[in-house]
Amino acid sequence: PFDKDFCHRMYSQTKSYTAVAIGLLEEEGKLSLDAPMSSYFPEKIGAYLPRHLAEQTVREMLTMTTVAEACRWFDESHSDRTYMYFNVNRREEVHPAGTLWEYDSAGSQVLSNLVEKLSGKTTFEYLYDKIFCHLGTFKTAEMLKVRNGDSWGDSALVCTSRDMASFARFVLCGGVYEGKRLMNEKYLKTATSKVRDNGEYERHYSPFTNGYGYQIWRTEENSFMFNGMGSQFTICSPDKDTVFVCTADTQGSPFAGHYIVTSYFDIIYRNIGSAVLPKNPEKDKALEALTSSLKLVSAEGAIDSPFRRELSGAVYGCKENPMGITEFSFVFSEDGRCGEFRYKNAQGDKVIPFGVNYNEFGKFPELGYSDGVGGIRTTDGFTYRDAVSFAWLEERKCKLEVQIIDRYFGNMTAYFAFKGDEAGVAMYKTAEDFLDTYEGKLIAKRIK
Repeated sequence: PFDKDFCHRMYSQTKSYTAVAIGLLEEEGKLSLDAPMSSYFPEKIGAYLPRHLAEQTVREMLTMTTVAEACRWFDESHSDRTYMYFNVNRREEVHPAGTLWEYDSAGSQVLSNLVEKLSGKTTFEYLYDKIFCHLGTFKTAEMLKVRNGDSWGDSALVCTSRDMASFARFVLCGGVYEGKRLMNEKYLKTATSKVRDNGEYERHYSPFTNGYGYQIWRTEENSFMFNGMGSQFTICSPDKDTVFVCTADTQGSPFAGHYIVTSYFDIIYRNIGSAVLPKNPEKDKALEALTSSLKLVSAEGAIDSPFRRELSGAVYGCKENPMGITEFSFVFSEDGRCGEFRYKNAQGDKVIPFGVNYNEFGKFPELGYSDGVGGIRTTDGFTYRDAVSFAWLEERKCKLEVQIIDRYFGNMTAYFAFKGDEAGVAMYKTAEDFLDTYEGKLIAKRIK
């Protein structure tokens, strides 16, 4: 389903874009990196502001050496994330700002809100007018919103891989693109350097603990990267004049990102020579054939099971369970190559088509998930695009894999095992603020 025009969610790569916007505002003289962030938002400060938080500077927020991350905003009733940052659960201080490194996504959102307050534009509009329009890219890109209408500046840039590559090229070249200077070099050189140690992030070996700049990660071989959840990576390697872009959804696989980054260095970076490769039409065709054959990963297992015909159409009633599923059934095609998972939950009757050992593309049937505004439940029938596959793991055990492939990415895997007229079901999900009712275990018994 992915091609060069697909706009992919960048997740926390967005933070690096926000940091560049902060640098542009500094260049305009609209802010000081060493000013306390609280001084820019007096209207957001409540009755009590801890001293270390009050003194926390813009620079300390850029380097994530803040007093500690704020609360999870999806779970709070207040819609203003900047207000929440300064007021919610701030009675206790964890450490002084400017000392320890701690991942602070909420702080990145406040940086984005500062961009909007001082520029008078949305974060995306400001970057487009200052940078993107000169790159000739980001024409179909967007940045989603949070509940109060602010840009979701720590997580929700949606753009193409080519958009990412063009922006990375601009940063790699120190603010110059195709011979035209768009931003001062000094800020970008600092932003992409090791300003602070970030060993606290992962205490064992990691490609993500080589230091931290301004919302930009240092990594191996004098390289830096923009780093987003689910393995959204843009790696810039100045010594080889190379940009590497990766979009993915590896949520739920904690070391997949490590493997992708280290593989880039082991397989690509260390094999880049100094000379330009000569044209080779045959190898170009071979590469095009390879990339054209790539498919989205799917469940894998036996192609069929003797149990299929017995299972097809059988209805199982469920004991009370965290998912709220009251009954389910599988219905297979005559040849067993595809089918439907049918179930009932609090929203009513649901159907999920699937392919056996391949993906069926469609719409996930759950209603109410967020669309253009994070944390706001839709009421217009909106649903996410999905890719669903099924596999036989044993004669009487199977799994269903759901991949959400929309402006929000996530995944859910459900295991079904049958014994006599009973079934055990286990569902596991990895997704930010959705698929929450698709996680847990249940016992079911055949009723039809």
